[in-house]
Formats: sequence, C-alpha cells, structure tokens
Amino acid sequence: MKKWILMVSLFPLLGWADMSITTTERVSQVLTPDILRAQIGFEEQGKSADGIKEHLNALVASIKQFDAKGEVCHGGGYYLSPRYSYKEQKQTFLGYSGSLSLGCDFTSIDQYNTLLSQLNAIKAPSVQVNQSALSWDVSVKAREKARLMMRTSLLKTATEQALFFSKETKMRCNVSSVSFDGTQPSEPVMMKSMLRASAPLKEESASTEAPILRDETLFLDANVQYTCVNE
Repeated sequence: MKKWILMVSLFPLLGWADMSITTTERVSQVLTPDILRAQIGFEEQGKSADGIKEHLNALVASIKQFDAKGEVCHGGGYYLSPRYSYKEQKQTFLGYSGSLSLGCDFTSIDQYNTLLSQLNAIKAPSVQVNQSALSWDVSVKAREKARLMMRTSLLKTATEQALFFSKETKMRCNVSSVSFDGTQPSEPVMMKSMLRASAPLKEESASTEAPILRDETLFLDANVQYTCVNE
C-alpha cells in the first residue's frame, strides 16, 4: 500500500525562470506481527546458596538445550544475594534469594508452550515462576526490511514526480535532495494478552492460547527537493 502527499513550496513567477520545488512524500506499509514476545522469570529463597544455584543452573541448561543458538531467548544470567531482617538495630541472617529472568521471541504459541512444559518438568518445587503478558510484535528483521522497501518506494515516487513536473512545466526537473523523516506506526504496537501479567505458572495448567494478532501500519515521510531548469 502506498500513499503520497504533495506540497509545492515554490512556483516560479515567470514561466521561463529556473525554480526549486519542495514536496513532502509519504508511503505506508502494513506489517503482520511475526513474533510472540514474553518475559519469563524464576525466583527462589532458601537457606542454601548452593541449592539455589543448582536449581537455577538446571533451568539455564534446559533453556540452552531448547534454544542452542540463542535465537529465541535472551538474558539467562541470574542474581544471588543474602537476605536479612533488622530489629532493634540487630541484623539477622535469613538466607539467600536468587532470581533469573529472560526475554523470548517465539514464532508460535506451540513453541512457547513447549518451552514452558520443558521448564516446568525440571524445575524444583521451591522455584516460583512468573511471566509477563504475551504480546504479538513485528521483529527487528521484518521492520528493517520494510524500511528499506519503503525508502525504495519513496525514491521511485520522487523520480516519477520529477518526470511529472518536467512534463507540466516544459522544463528539465530532477530530484536534488531527499531527506527521510523516519518511520512511525499508525498506532502503538498492541496487543493485549489473554494471560495475566506476572501470574504464577502452574504445572497442571492448560496450554496457553495466543493473544489476538493485529496488523500494524508503518508510515515513512520524506522531504524531497526538485530543481527545474530550462532546457
């Protein structure tokens, strides 16, 4: 889908004078979200630091087995810190707290459910799992590809516009400069999940359904300057 807006900034007062014309051109492209984004976190509190490390390392190993090339999930480092309580200026050691978080971009809801099932099967009962709401989004790769195509489309529009000016003015008109203003979505990238944010996962819970998928429209504007001279 392509749209363009024309605003002529300057016309010649004399039919045979050289002139400069500036227009604002616009193109748009509809993108269909291609990834399901999710944040998954694990937390555990206990007396043994080694026990927490063992449990979190088991989860990290399972994630790496699922995503050997690191193309789906990012992060995976965990934090371990001591816990204390304070009363009457006295410090009492309570144990340790460990947390692990990662962000994942899934290509399908089945892939998401497969990872959750795998993690639930090996995680220790003392480990709490939390997840954000699932949301559809357009991947960085797809966005960059769309931007390149939109720039090409704008340049083609500018070239056609120069030919139109040449025909109408009986002069030789060329594109002298193009300044892209950047792409903007038509509306915020959506997507309310059917999941509740930060809701604990349960091993016996049913497979999660994907949220509603809606297309996103990107717009690209450019300021184009044309120079027209007499043949």
